Amino acid sequence: MRPPAMVGEMALLMDQDRLATVTAKTNVVAFRLDRASFNHFMTGPLVKTEDIKAELKEIDLVIDKVSGVSKRYKGNIIQQYKPSRRWLWRQWRATILQQSWKAAATMMLVSTCFVAIIRIFCEPTWAMGQIPDPNTPVISRLVPLSQLFKYLMTLATFILAFFLSEAYSLWRGMYVITRKIQGRLNDIGILVVSTVERDEEGKFTKKGIVLMDDIGQYIRLVHLFTWASFSKKFQILSTSRGMSRMLSRGIMSRHEYNTLTSLNSSHGGYQHACLTWVLTRCLTAMKDNTLPNDRALRELLFNKICGSQLTLLFCFKDLRGTIADIADALDGRMPLAYAHFVQLLVDSLLFISPFALYSELGMWSIPAVGLLTLFYAGLLDLSKILLDPLDNDMYYDASVNVDIGVLIRETNAGSARWKFAAETLPFETNEGINCV
Repeated sequence: MRPPAMVGEMALLMDQDRLATVTAKTNVVAFRLDRASFNHFMTGPLVKTEDIKAELKEIDLVIDKVSGVSKRYKGNIIQQYKPSRRWLWRQWRATILQQSWKAAATMMLVSTCFVAIIRIFCEPTWAMGQIPDPNTPVISRLVPLSQLFKYLMTLATFILAFFLSEAYSLWRGMYVITRKIQGRLNDIGILVVSTVERDEEGKFTKKGIVLMDDIGQYIRLVHLFTWASFSKKFQILSTSRGMSRMLSRGIMSRHEYNTLTSLNSSHGGYQHACLTWVLTRCLTAMKDNTLPNDRALRELLFNKICGSQLTLLFCFKDLRGTIADIADALDGRMPLAYAHFVQLLVDSLLFISPFALYSELGMWSIPAVGLLTLFYAGLLDLSKILLDPLDNDMYYDASVNVDIGVLIRETNAGSARWKFAAETLPFETNEGINCV
């Protein structure tokens, strides 16, 4: 923890015992706020204590996802599966069955009622379980509906399959973007660590260590605020109270907090401000030789290592464009007319299925309607879920989408990984020359 972190605030807010004990390793200046004083300031006419508590709970839940206290898919970025047929058949949670069974049960109920009406009021000549007699007047009237059902089914199958393919392409593209952003942030980290100033013994200088710590912190903030801008579940971190809570939990410093909160409303996202911090800090380090100011050498070395012109400026340009790709993908995910048409087509098919299938299947149309609804409605639901890769619509409770918390935790770990990986080298460096 570092200034101005707070300890024990949740005990005051939630009126419970404190959850943590903190021991200072060095002399510190601490300010104590007792419960009576806290309650005095929290009971004013404009203060809604319960609303504040609820919001802070929500903020802490999001921060717990970022820190790894709360994990969605057991620490995996998406729900994992086993290829075993037996294992897959036993699954329920986070499957389309969990989403679509209600629709299937409803349509089976409609089909059951229709079968019961036929048996009670139409005096059928066939026994239960037998195929209806097509010469019966009521059945002969259902034959054209059965033909219409076949045409609709052919059309719906083709269009729905294509719709699902498009939805999965968007979901996969978004997953690639999330990993690409991570990659660019890691590129910046490894470039800084590999070129930072070292002393005659090959160790990082004090200025180099400060630089790497600063860059690592700014990278963490870039990634955190990126997803707070695009994911509704993390948006609360961009609010004034969310940022204040991150300050109290040591996620950002007081100076960083003051700088961000002083920005006007046209900043376009805190991630952009933090990204400029990273770039400006690197350029400043090049001026004071904490990083080498030899662009030709840096490009040549990384061209040999990475097979491309991988420079800091390239990383920043590519990172900025990749972050912008998120908004582009979400804004143009699917035209309303397309989604509306597919919904009408599938619903029309399922609506006539209890009546159209009876002429050919009799009472067996009941389970047939259930299966058709399960698969056709399920495929459409799956498409909608894939079209919402960040789960912003909150359409599906047990979402199959990406766990943003895992992305942020991995980047947080990566922001410090390269510093420790290159702390000691298995070779000597020449005096006065930065090690690459």
